[in-house]
Amino acid sequence: MYTYIIVDDEMLVRKGTIKKLQSINNQASCIGEAANGKEALQIIEEKNPDIIITDMNMPVMDGTQFLSLVSEKFPTKLIIVISGYKDFEYAKHALASNAIDYILKPFSKEDLQKAVLNAIYKLEHQQDIISKLVSSESEKNAARYNYDLQTLKNMILGYSEEATVFTSEELKLLTSTHHIRLITLYSKTVLENGEIEDYLVNNGLDDLTILVSHPSNENMHFILFFIPESKVTDTEELMDHYISSLSGLTPTQNEPFIYGISMLQPSIQFIHTAYLQTITALNSQVLGKPQHYLLYNKAQESPNPIQWSGVEEFLFRVESGKIDEVELLIDALFNYFLSLNQCTLYDVKHFCYQLSDDARQIVNTYFDQGSKNVSTSIQSILNTIFTFSEVKAYYLNFFVNIAKMLKNNNIYAIDNTIEKVKRYIERNYTKDLNVEFVASLFYLNRSYLSHQFKQQIGVNFVDYVNTIRINHAKKLMTTSDKKMYQIAKSAGFDNIKYFYRVFKKHEKITPKKYQALHK
Repeated sequence: MYTYIIVDDEMLVRKGTIKKLQSINNQASCIGEAANGKEALQIIEEKNPDIIITDMNMPVMDGTQFLSLVSEKFPTKLIIVISGYKDFEYAKHALASNAIDYILKPFSKEDLQKAVLNAIYKLEHQQDIISKLVSSESEKNAARYNYDLQTLKNMILGYSEEATVFTSEELKLLTSTHHIRLITLYSKTVLENGEIEDYLVNNGLDDLTILVSHPSNENMHFILFFIPESKVTDTEELMDHYISSLSGLTPTQNEPFIYGISMLQPSIQFIHTAYLQTITALNSQVLGKPQHYLLYNKAQESPNPIQWSGVEEFLFRVESGKIDEVELLIDALFNYFLSLNQCTLYDVKHFCYQLSDDARQIVNTYFDQGSKNVSTSIQSILNTIFTFSEVKAYYLNFFVNIAKMLKNNNIYAIDNTIEKVKRYIERNYTKDLNVEFVASLFYLNRSYLSHQFKQQIGVNFVDYVNTIRINHAKKLMTTSDKKMYQIAKSAGFDNIKYFYRVFKKHEKITPKKYQALHK
């Protein structure tokens, strides 16, 4: 029976973590809980657990300090890091402290159990691994090679910024004398690492290549090509040969691999740059035009602008919690993408990312959200999916979940339709509002909306919009140093002359005179 402790400043999270591990109590049991790193160190000294499950963001002593001390004082302890912050700094500290798993909140029972069972497996085989390391020099080098492969993974994904020294003889030789080129392989279906390795060996591609699996995505693999100094001038011809040889490597006939290919890099220290280039290449797929081999081009780093007329209606449906309408509009949006000439997967991702940012801003007006970390998490996910259908499925789920979250908590969850219209104007007066568009949002006839609005509010639609805008402009005139054209634009007036005319009609004086009198 193995033991573990849980370190998290939230008691409910600790209890929830223990509950998720109940089904494997016969293999590992909890012997302690701590609210911060300081308490955890005391428990480790007193109870000597085999496994430490810890959060990163804690008071008194946070995860960063705690991991450093554990790594120094208890180097043999197996650490599982659970965090709501998926960024480079936390990942770097976790890796530096020999953490065996890094799980992002919110996590499933299966994710947690898998991590703990992996730790148990390592504990059970620790002695066996140690004995193998000392059994022979060849086996020692095999262990060093496996260690170097893990180092390569960290370098590829950007988790290691410092110059790296490899320990295995094979990688020492290759990395010291060769240029490199990286290919990222992606497929919707999973192909085992061993099958790819066998294919490389059987086709004579193993001498100057190394296969590296993605640490968390079974659909992605990396093939690192080492180009000898003498062959640098022939690199394009060499890559054509390699790519041609890879043509038979495919999970199924209907779902071939997609290959993102980097430019030639002078050394292994540029492998993360090569990885980013392969991601850019994979994102350069043109919708509706199947491409299997995609070579990096710097021009691919800039997205083409996309204008979709349904943006404002879509955001309104999301905020209103209209799930069915959100699903229909997602279909409309992705069909619109397909209708565009030369639209790439990157264009789609970029547009949807901006749309998701607008949606997160809406959510932030209702709930206290960690937008920065959500943005980082989204970007990480987008760097692991490379088919149009997967991007659509991801964003459909994303926006539907937001709509569900807001369904019963938004300002439009009232019965009076004209009051809903009034609230929409007050929240969106900076946008291009007209009675036809607003009527369509609430499924009303234009004439009916105009009549009911005047009857219930006392002024017509256009005058009410202009009143809201003028009041905002007046506030900016007395509280900011903005130029008059900037104030007009901030208040929703794109035409400065029209702003002057409306303002004078509303206030009986010009904007400049008003500012002089009230600032």
